[in-house]
Amino acid sequence: MRPINSLKNVFFNSLYRASLISTFFAVLIIILLIFLSIEKDLRQEGQYLSQLVFKELRGAMNSGASYEEMNTLIKELSQSAPDIDYTMYRSNAIQTQFGEGRALKEDLIERIGDDSDTTYIESIDSIHYFKKIQFQQTCLECHQNVQVGDTAGVLDVTFPADRVRIPLYEVLLGLFLVFTITIFTSYLALSSDLMAHMINPLRRLEHKLKETQGHHDLIEPLKLDSELKEILSIELSFNAQQDLLRSAFKRVEEVSIYDQLTNTHNRHQLDRLFGEETLRSKRQGHPISVAMIDLNGFKKINDTYGHHAGDAILVHFSKLLIEHLRLTDKVIRYGGDEFLILLPDCSAEQAKNLFKRIEEITHAEPYIYKGQPLHVKFSTGVAEFPEETTSDKGLDLIERADERMYEEKIRKKSAR
Repeated sequence: MRPINSLKNVFFNSLYRASLISTFFAVLIIILLIFLSIEKDLRQEGQYLSQLVFKELRGAMNSGASYEEMNTLIKELSQSAPDIDYTMYRSNAIQTQFGEGRALKEDLIERIGDDSDTTYIESIDSIHYFKKIQFQQTCLECHQNVQVGDTAGVLDVTFPADRVRIPLYEVLLGLFLVFTITIFTSYLALSSDLMAHMINPLRRLEHKLKETQGHHDLIEPLKLDSELKEILSIELSFNAQQDLLRSAFKRVEEVSIYDQLTNTHNRHQLDRLFGEETLRSKRQGHPISVAMIDLNGFKKINDTYGHHAGDAILVHFSKLLIEHLRLTDKVIRYGGDEFLILLPDCSAEQAKNLFKRIEEITHAEPYIYKGQPLHVKFSTGVAEFPEETTSDKGLDLIERADERMYEEKIRKKSAR
């Protein structure tokens, strides 16, 4: 059972999906903007503050300040800006020469890498700016066993998040990106649903209508594969109309093939049936017999009992023929009270004997019409293919069978 939705529900579902996608991207853009602003703003302020701090520390170091005095200086600098903390990490070379301090750990060295500075967001309340301090040529006067470019330590400047400032143009850019993504995702969601639930089903409907116009594929029902109740309603209506159309075509086909009164083949099928049987006869080397039958005294029955009686006699006689002939034999109502019989794999002599037996049956079992027994009598003429003709049209054979039928009719009249 396919789920059913209205066009309104599909529309709102599309907008809902689009809103989720756009919200996700909006959050992502905001986080990205904040991160980029932190990187830029923090790096600029960190560089400025670290230069000031290092200038103070360098002056203290040049005057021979001790480790405790250096820590005191750092605390004083921190107090000048209460929301900013300064921490100095010393390398092994510094600690070896001047005593214990805050050790420079490997993870901090790996975080900075080959850069001279970097930023690190530890949490929303702890954003770090790390400045690498390297030995210069003038440093070698005091420091031993080091070279120019070696890491002397790392200055850690820690900021709170509320110091980060996002420029107005970046905010406007973010809003523009969020708006653009919202419009784009809404368009994609709507177009995807419309394509799946409306456009593709309508294309299938168009293709099916073209097939129907060409009278092709009236058996296979239309499947639009849509969840929309409006499209499903079209599918149900179309299939109902197709069933009616198929029934109408079937009825037309039956009318064009079969005689409506006797339910035998009509004369329009003679060429097709005779052509099929002659091809089979040539391929298998078997004969075909054509028998022309005409009812005797049929006009008198119509005049005496009426046309209803005549129709009843025709129906009765056609059923009798079909009952006593083979399934492969074809009974064709040639016109009026005349019937033409195609008997494949049957010689003319065999056909004559067959109709003699049928004549005996009709004589022994009269048709009862309104309490009156009516004896159905007929005359028969038989011709054989390919004994008497090689034409696959059958005209010559039918003419010979028709002539012999009239000859028999005359003989039976003379014998009365």
